[in-house]
Amino acid sequence: MTISPFDIILLLGSLQGFIVGTLLWTNPNGNRLSNRLLACLIGLMALMSLAVAMPLSNRWISFALDLLPLIMAMPIGPLIFFYTRSVLNPAFQLGSKERLQFYPVVLDWGGKLMGWVFVGGLLLGFFRQEDGPSWGRVMDDYNTYVDVPRWLSVTLYLYLSKRLLDSFKSAGVVEKAPGQQENLRWLRQFIHVFLVFQVIWFIHLVPYIIPDTRSALLDTVGWYPIYIPIAVMIYWLGLRGYLHARHSPVDVAARKPNTTSIPDETVAKVIDLLTQVMATDKVFLDPELTVEKVARQVQVPPKTVSFVLNQHLQKSFNTFVNEYRIEAVKMQLRDPKKEHLTLTGIAFECGFNSQATFQRAFRQATGQSPKEFAGQQEAKA
Repeated sequence: MTISPFDIILLLGSLQGFIVGTLLWTNPNGNRLSNRLLACLIGLMALMSLAVAMPLSNRWISFALDLLPLIMAMPIGPLIFFYTRSVLNPAFQLGSKERLQFYPVVLDWGGKLMGWVFVGGLLLGFFRQEDGPSWGRVMDDYNTYVDVPRWLSVTLYLYLSKRLLDSFKSAGVVEKAPGQQENLRWLRQFIHVFLVFQVIWFIHLVPYIIPDTRSALLDTVGWYPIYIPIAVMIYWLGLRGYLHARHSPVDVAARKPNTTSIPDETVAKVIDLLTQVMATDKVFLDPELTVEKVARQVQVPPKTVSFVLNQHLQKSFNTFVNEYRIEAVKMQLRDPKKEHLTLTGIAFECGFNSQATFQRAFRQATGQSPKEFAGQQEAKA
């Protein structure tokens, strides 16, 4: 059995990916979630390289490659985006909404599930062995065209990641912190490498999905134009990502701020960041929200957050957060689709964890009780 030099490169890249992925997964330094997201990303790329370069020395290996979902590209986009978020915001956690974005992985399993259905039907006597080639053609067609949503998914998440990175770059507060500067530098490289790969993938994808050019493409260059870059990326991501994790800077939220004198420019940036996490990220929906959580979210020390709110906005932290919760309650009370909810239910859905606090905050902000406001909305309707 002979193995081509290109396949050796892919197999070595796959081995490298498994080793570095394990090191990242178990690495005690840096952000644990970031390390594990990057480990999963590299691990998926290593599995894909293994699937392409595995020598078909016997029919059992060929059978396994036909039925095991070793090529899973749909999770790559979410992994890139959530890794970017976790590096920029050490307080970020994967919630139920984030996990939902991994469910499209079922598209990667489609062709393999067809194979298992055929094998099961063959064993139960529903299908004949002669039906195998026709099932194989259907599986091949599916595996061909599923590359389109795969490419679109990765491209979309790269766009979201770049937009997120640009928003942090425009915030002078985080860019001035040495640790964040290193994070931004690393993430720029990380995203740009994947963007270059997307261009390479697109150039290969177009003739691949066209029936008239598919065979000529695969006969001439095969999958190497895609998977050799993947092997290179595994080496680069593994080395660069592991070094970044080992030397990950201390959370800037732990640094002591100078609360006696803060430049006006810094104050304005902090206010912009606080507004962004409230209006865009809607962190006020967390009933257990604290100034420490918000500080980690915006990458600003807690004392600075409190100082800006107290001295420049003349508001306590609770007052500032409850204003957003009250506006969310008002929107829900104006929404006919929310008529089935009670006032207390709406309050809890908008981040309040106490009915008494909700009633008091609402009256202080609007001059009327929630029930009076709701009655006005019903009269207008």
